[in-house]
Amino acid sequence: MSDHQTFDAATARHFNRRPGGSRHHAYEDGHGNICLWCQGRSPRGGAAVSLSALAWLRERDGGKFVRLTNPHGKLDEVLPLDELPEKEPREGSGGAYIFIDPEDLRGPDFVPVGDDLPF
Repeated sequence: MSDHQTFDAATARHFNRRPGGSRHHAYEDGHGNICLWCQGRSPRGGAAVSLSALAWLRERDGGKFVRLTNPHGKLDEVLPLDELPEKEPREGSGGAYIFIDPEDLRGPDFVPVGDDLPF
C-alpha cells in the first residue's frame, strides 16, 4: 500500500484501457498509486466520470486519484478519490456517470454580493 499523497505522473505507466467497462484510462505510478483519467469534451468545460470506473478504482490497492481534463474549459485537475465532489448520478449511453463542472472543484468565479458592499 502506498503512503504517497500525490500521483507521480513522471513515473506513471498506462496499464488499463476501459477500467470498469468505461471509456476512461487508468495509470499506475512508481509508488503503486492508481489514477483514473476522465477526458471531457463538453462545451461547459467539465468531465463525466463513470460510476463503474469509480467502483473499479475503489477496489484497487494503493493511493487512488482521479484526473479530470477538458480542453474547452482548460480543466486539468488531479485529486484524491475521496476529494471528488459527490454528485447525483445521471444515465448516459456509456452507463451511469457523474458530471464534474470546473466550479465544483474551485467554486464559482464570482461570489454573490449582497447590499452591504464595503466600498
